[in-house]
Amino acid sequence: MNPVCCNIIHSSCSLLYCLLIYYNSKSKPVFTCGGNFTGDTGLIGSQGYPGVYPPNNKCVWRITVPQGRVVSLLFRALDLESDSLCRYDFVDVYDGHINGQRLGRFCGTAKPGALVTNGNKMQVVMVSDANTAGSGFLAVYSAIHPNERGDRYCGGLLDKPSGTIKTPNWPDKDYPAGVTCSWHIVAPQDQIIELKFEKFDVERDSYCRYDHVAVFNGGEMNESRKIGKFCGDSPPMPIYSDGNHLFIVFLSDLSLSADGFIGHYRFKSRSLSTASAPLTPMSTIPPTTPPAALTYSEGLCKQKCKRTGTIESHYCSSNFVITATLISAAMRDHSVLATFSILHLYKEGSLAIQQAGKTMSTKVRVLCKKCPLVRRGLNYIVMGQTDEQGQGIVSPRNFVMAFKTKKQRDLGVLKNIRC
Repeated sequence: MNPVCCNIIHSSCSLLYCLLIYYNSKSKPVFTCGGNFTGDTGLIGSQGYPGVYPPNNKCVWRITVPQGRVVSLLFRALDLESDSLCRYDFVDVYDGHINGQRLGRFCGTAKPGALVTNGNKMQVVMVSDANTAGSGFLAVYSAIHPNERGDRYCGGLLDKPSGTIKTPNWPDKDYPAGVTCSWHIVAPQDQIIELKFEKFDVERDSYCRYDHVAVFNGGEMNESRKIGKFCGDSPPMPIYSDGNHLFIVFLSDLSLSADGFIGHYRFKSRSLSTASAPLTPMSTIPPTTPPAALTYSEGLCKQKCKRTGTIESHYCSSNFVITATLISAAMRDHSVLATFSILHLYKEGSLAIQQAGKTMSTKVRVLCKKCPLVRRGLNYIVMGQTDEQGQGIVSPRNFVMAFKTKKQRDLGVLKNIRC
């Protein structure tokens, strides 16, 4: 097939013409299992398309466009065995050829919007199991200018004064597994960016190791400039950039998914202070409580058992902060050795954590057996110290209270506090 000017994102160049050549050509292209493709535009398809693709197969297509351009891929047909997590037959699309970030995994018959790389290379991988169920796929690739506007699957450059970001499939169904979306918001030099999440439901994990949203100052992923990493079902507090660039990355793994999120951004004048906001990720709370005792003493445990201070006043002086369910408690001399199943880890410190799959637990020594008094099966907010071996220590001076869902938002805000 002769290459033609087919710009996937813009309709000014005729994508239709590119496809007409394929459909009307007397010698239609024969699609083989993968290959290397170069040039400004072209067609790739599953082996034998439009016939049924073969079973037990893996094909890899490597696409390279001229330097200074990026690759845009648009599926014109998609017909693979359907599965909610695309575990059987699927097409993976990667940014780059080697160790690239997966842009998405696709199966079934629902075609995504255009997938766009950050560089001039893309890799497409199709895998089939023993049972095939369709004609495969047909896709058009094209070289476009970086940050070119258009209807993308997700992500892109945003430079209007206000706008919306959302996960793929929102709000109709859960976001797909195996997807990466990146939004780069750019404001005028004299303005900053405010980001607020209206709805937020991303697979929960205490470390946000699986599905998550990461937000960075600047125009790229840079750990030293990360504002926060978020997951769970509580919307983060409003986020403010420290300059005129904000970079947001959403990543889902290949297991569980959830509703997803919708968020809204707007530009704000640098002269408008964000200090009046409830709390921003850049806020700082100084410690206001003295360090708690780490060893048992009779005098310590004879004191009147009364919790003092607040979650906020204890947060920075605590080595660890968790919400957890007490699953066992055993007497050890004058103290109690408590085992907690962790619901959410807000501050890890040097706390020793045991993990089995996605379940995390920790052992905490409650120095005084009746202060604080904890009971099996109940949920608690636990703030404490750790010893040299990483075991949690809680004394009457630490902050422990029954955990109620309404406190989750307060703890979520504190997680992003710089002590």
